[in-house]
Amino acid sequence: MTVEPRDLRWVVDDVIPHTPALSALMGDVRVMPGRAITQDAISDVDILLVRSITPVNAALLSGSRVQFVGTATAGIDHFDVAAITELGLTWAAAPGSNAVSVVEYVLTALAETEWLKAVLSGSPVGLVGLGQVGGRLAARLIRLGATVVAYDPNIEAWPAGVIKADLNTVLQQPVISLHASLHDSQPFASREMIGAEQARALVSAQASRQGGGLFINAGRGDLMSQEALKVMLESPWTVVLDTWPGEPVLAGDTLAEVNWVSPHIAGHSAQARERGSDMLAASISRWSTGQAAAALQPAAATASPPLNELENRTSAEAADWLMHFLLDHSVLPREDARVRARGVAGLSAADFDALRSRYAQPNEWTGSRIKLEERDPEIVDVATRLGVLVCGEEEER
Repeated sequence: MTVEPRDLRWVVDDVIPHTPALSALMGDVRVMPGRAITQDAISDVDILLVRSITPVNAALLSGSRVQFVGTATAGIDHFDVAAITELGLTWAAAPGSNAVSVVEYVLTALAETEWLKAVLSGSPVGLVGLGQVGGRLAARLIRLGATVVAYDPNIEAWPAGVIKADLNTVLQQPVISLHASLHDSQPFASREMIGAEQARALVSAQASRQGGGLFINAGRGDLMSQEALKVMLESPWTVVLDTWPGEPVLAGDTLAEVNWVSPHIAGHSAQARERGSDMLAASISRWSTGQAAAALQPAAATASPPLNELENRTSAEAADWLMHFLLDHSVLPREDARVRARGVAGLSAADFDALRSRYAQPNEWTGSRIKLEERDPEIVDVATRLGVLVCGEEEER
């Protein structure tokens, strides 16, 4: 049985871009904020498209006529998949749509926290999760010459160059970045996988070595507990939070102790959001022609085509060039300042939503073209390994 999406009623989260691919399918569309999407709002709706702040469960969907529900995000921790399936609905997500953006965020965080040179000089990076984001981050770091130690019990084909370890070993590394999906499925449930005990162990490991430690959570806040975060913030570790336990609420005293914070925007580039919409459009097209099973596995996200050329004229050493490039493209100082200005006494859900809705989405620089004043071979090499394209002399004319 086939359906015509243009004949159906839709509700779409107001932050999902209407790309040409998605617009071509849309019928009677109502656009609304994610927190306003309630059971009453979708009672007469056939297709529901959300992002991460709308919990999609039996309480929302029961009694509605929704047939297809999609999230324009990689994570699905806001989806009760069992309930959706039991109701006989087709669902889809956008895995990998934001991976490039998160990789770029973490790389710039390494530069902002002055850990980049240490990482490229031998300080290993511990990654928790090697999915769409963690796998790409590991590959990029390895290309830059870093050592990567990772934990992911759900990966069968282990990526080349990544040292396989258990969670405790990964948490002993001087730099730790979280990228696991958030779920409660046994035997490897990830919710609060880092509790107070694990946090105390990693703080103790840092105390036994020179140079401190860096902890980044640009995955899901509830991968760690509130108690674990408290232990981290009371320690000498540098803590960067794009997500945190209890999100969207962030207490004022916690905000005051965090070194760097941003309002869950690591995956929010202009290209990432467009990819999410296009991946949902592909899933809706397959579902509408009777390919319901395929709708659960949308087409893989692709890298952006080269964007407008980035001017980068410098005669710096390669290591300094890399540092300056990443600092020039970092959103952390701007976002940290916005969060702190808004959350003097802490962040409420309304504050959090306002910060995200006014986020100036950057373009991804991966795959972009740059010009160099002097084509130093070492800079060309490190730029290539970073993921940007250096124009040749004939292209610069």
